[in-house]
Amino acid sequence: MAESELRDCIEVWRPRDLSRLELRRGFGAAQPVPRHWHDEYQFCLIQAGSGDLDYRGNRLPTPSASLFMVHPGEVHSNRAHDQKGCTYRTLFVDAELMREAAREIFGNTASLPFFPTAVIFDSAIIRQYLEFHLALEQPSSSLERQALLLNLLATLIARFADDSPAPRCCATDRQAVRRAYDYLAEHYAENLSLDQLAAVAGLSPYHFNRVFAEQYGMPPHAFQTQLRVLRARLLILQGWPLPHVASQTGFADQSHLTRHFKRLVGVPPGQYQASSKNVQDAARRRALHFD
Repeated sequence: MAESELRDCIEVWRPRDLSRLELRRGFGAAQPVPRHWHDEYQFCLIQAGSGDLDYRGNRLPTPSASLFMVHPGEVHSNRAHDQKGCTYRTLFVDAELMREAAREIFGNTASLPFFPTAVIFDSAIIRQYLEFHLALEQPSSSLERQALLLNLLATLIARFADDSPAPRCCATDRQAVRRAYDYLAEHYAENLSLDQLAAVAGLSPYHFNRVFAEQYGMPPHAFQTQLRVLRARLLILQGWPLPHVASQTGFADQSHLTRHFKRLVGVPPGQYQASSKNVQDAARRRALHFD
């Protein structure tokens, strides 16, 4: 099947020699992605189709040949404009790796680089991004991959990042809600109730629920699900069996894990696990087929 005919197909892989990266390639992805966040920086090149990104209070168009950039911890959502979906290439970069790159550009600073313009259309940087992505999909030397990565990050930071610390996304910084946030992060796999979390914060359940959503961009139950999926993703990459992943991260069973994992990551956990191992072989087969 030609690439242009693929629908709702997503490949995922993590290069062994660049362990702090994750790459994804989507073909005709039409399923909207609900509000969520990542621990890493997300960069996404739209190669075909169009959609929009809800990010930091704005709805931003993401047409073909656009690259959008999302900061770690920023709640966002995105969708395609029609049933044909979008074809894209995504790169997730560990926050500490970005900090190290920023230190080389801006000097001795501990702050993470922040990209005030979320969607860019610069053809030169898009070519550089695509060159790097292709190098990690096809056979290439570790030296080439590492050099392309460092050049890409340096260019992105030097041209598009603000050298000041990223502004906080929450409107209110209430210590009471932060206590509950920390408690939830530590006990994410437990069957917590809203009353329990409100008691940790010392607020009424209604008031706590409203302020938490205002401060962190989503209500407590959605935040808990996000944490569970993020932890499940790490266990899957470590090779844990899916039933054990589900039980360790607080899901009722494997089907419960699968439902939320597919909704937030875009692919079922079994496919995510298999794609991480096999996507480079699939890319080689596709290249032979198209030749």
